[in-house]
Amino acid sequence: MDNPNPTPPGGSLSAAFGVKFYRFRTLVQRRWWILLLTVAAGLAFQAWRVYTKPDLYESMSELMVRPEIKQGQKVIDESWETLYGDTIKMLQSGEIRANAVRRLELEAPQLTGGADISASITPRTSIFTVVGKGSNPEYTRRFVDAIVASFMEKSRGFKGDALTETSTGISAQLDKIRQDLKQEKEKLDEFVRLNDMQFWTIQMEESVNFLSGLKTRQAELLTEKQRLESLTADQLLAAPSKAAQVGKSQPIGGDSQTDGLFSGDLVQFYLQTTRELQEQQARIEERSRVWKPLHPKMKALESAATQMRSKLDWIKKQAGEMMGSRRASIDSELKSLEVSLASWTEKVREAAHKDGNFKILEESVKRLQGQEDKLLESLRTIETGAGTGDVLKVTQRATPPRLVEKGTVKNLLIGLFGGLLVGGLALFLIDRSDDRLNSSTEILEHFSESILGQIPNVSDSRVESGLPLIQPEDERYSYAEAFRSLRSSLIFMPNQAELKTLLITSAIPNEGKSTVASNLAVTMAAAGARVILIDADLRRGDIADIFDIQAERGLSTILRGEMNWKSAVLSTAYPTLWVIPRGPVTNQSAELLLRPTLESMLDEMKTEFDLVIVNTAPILATDDTPTMAPHFDGVLMVMRAQFTSARLTQNALEALYQRQVNVLGLILNCVDTDMPDYYYYRYPKYYAA
Repeated sequence: MDNPNPTPPGGSLSAAFGVKFYRFRTLVQRRWWILLLTVAAGLAFQAWRVYTKPDLYESMSELMVRPEIKQGQKVIDESWETLYGDTIKMLQSGEIRANAVRRLELEAPQLTGGADISASITPRTSIFTVVGKGSNPEYTRRFVDAIVASFMEKSRGFKGDALTETSTGISAQLDKIRQDLKQEKEKLDEFVRLNDMQFWTIQMEESVNFLSGLKTRQAELLTEKQRLESLTADQLLAAPSKAAQVGKSQPIGGDSQTDGLFSGDLVQFYLQTTRELQEQQARIEERSRVWKPLHPKMKALESAATQMRSKLDWIKKQAGEMMGSRRASIDSELKSLEVSLASWTEKVREAAHKDGNFKILEESVKRLQGQEDKLLESLRTIETGAGTGDVLKVTQRATPPRLVEKGTVKNLLIGLFGGLLVGGLALFLIDRSDDRLNSSTEILEHFSESILGQIPNVSDSRVESGLPLIQPEDERYSYAEAFRSLRSSLIFMPNQAELKTLLITSAIPNEGKSTVASNLAVTMAAAGARVILIDADLRRGDIADIFDIQAERGLSTILRGEMNWKSAVLSTAYPTLWVIPRGPVTNQSAELLLRPTLESMLDEMKTEFDLVIVNTAPILATDDTPTMAPHFDGVLMVMRAQFTSARLTQNALEALYQRQVNVLGLILNCVDTDMPDYYYYRYPKYYAA
């Protein structure tokens, strides 16, 4: 089944853009004369401007402006950007212009005219170019020189004022610096007078050295105390023997931290007794393999070993007493050191504080003296004029005037593009204000009704009698297929139990509803349905002309009761298609259509025919269609592309909906097949028989 509202393959967004672009392009092709008119107007206006534009003469002068006043290599109070901006602004200012006019009136009162002045700077230089343009060549040249001269006078005045102001500011700053320097020197002298700095410097150095020695001694004592507390008398007495095994670099009695604790004889006696005991134990162990424990010699050996152990115990006791005495001595010395350290630390702190204050005062004096020297140098530079150089210099006086080109080509191009722009804008506004619909995409934007068919434009096949009806082997392949698609849409339309009577209308005349109704009837009949086509447009109906049949009698005759409807039925060239023409023209169509004859006739036709198709008058032209539409199973609204107004069609639909009419959908007639969203039946030569 064909989709009544097809979506273009490229998507809704791209299709909408393509349709709008094609619509605008078609508008341009149709109304090209608007662009031609606006372009011609633009060219004519610019040509008139060029023709009426007076001859202008140009003169140019160059001026060098140094970007700074230098003191050595340092810039004072001016920057490149500020200087350049101020210079250009002053060259073009009203004050400089007024001064130049007065100067020129005094120098050459016979000259008259005027000139426009512009100023610019040559990139990466300090050269300013002053350009004047005026209608009087001599006046223009001399006016440029007058502008430059007035600028130089004004600039020199500013520079002199600036130097004076700078000198005054430096002098005031120098006075303040000198007062601060005097105060700092007085503070430094007073500090030196109250404090003998040489004595404090020496005292601080000696105090630091002595304090360092005290801290070293304190550390040694703490280490020795820790050693005495962590080692036993045996370990301390045995230490020399370990040192002796490595080398005899250690003194007798311990390492450097326990020197002098034990006498050399005591240590030597301890070591000798220890060795003798070890030897005795070795002999006992050796003899125990031979002698029994109660053997006299074994007892003698055991007794000798016991005496050696007693000697060692006595030595350890003496060593322990010495260690206790040494710990007490160390504690006493540490307490004394703590008092000394506190006293000497305070002396060092006091000396360092005095030395720091002295250095702060000394640095402050040096800083202020440096500032004083710099300000004095700046003041000498400004007063003597050194470093200022030539601030202003004319590098080129005003050149001889030359005729300025009027820019004919440029102005004509402006007129051309301006005309195109105005014409394009006018066409755009025309397009936006035109609500005539060209494609299905635009219809979907304005209406919620389904599009049941899109009939392509085949106006090139029109003959004298009108557009030919569809033939069985019609060469207008796309045209015939569009009606077949419309037929399918009606046959397989959902939610429609029975469509026996069908009314076809439009909003306004000349939308092609009669042609659509006729070809739809032919297409339905070609499918084997028994179809009757009734022309209910009693004022301008042309179904008889389309089928080339006589129209002396017809629907108007039937509605007046002058004949039975069966007598008015005419056969056509299509076996299952019959036609009832409009009959004689009448201005009482609304009254005739309200008669019950129409409703009874439709009821009888439903039993005789498969489909009754009625062509009616445009809705907004007469009241005929809204009057008779409620009697039909469905209504089709025909719209002609590039002709029908969306607003008028909407009004026509509202008129139908007010009478509870069943509007089946819309038929878009005379569609341009080149539209981007029309993509059905584009291959007739490929697929046609």
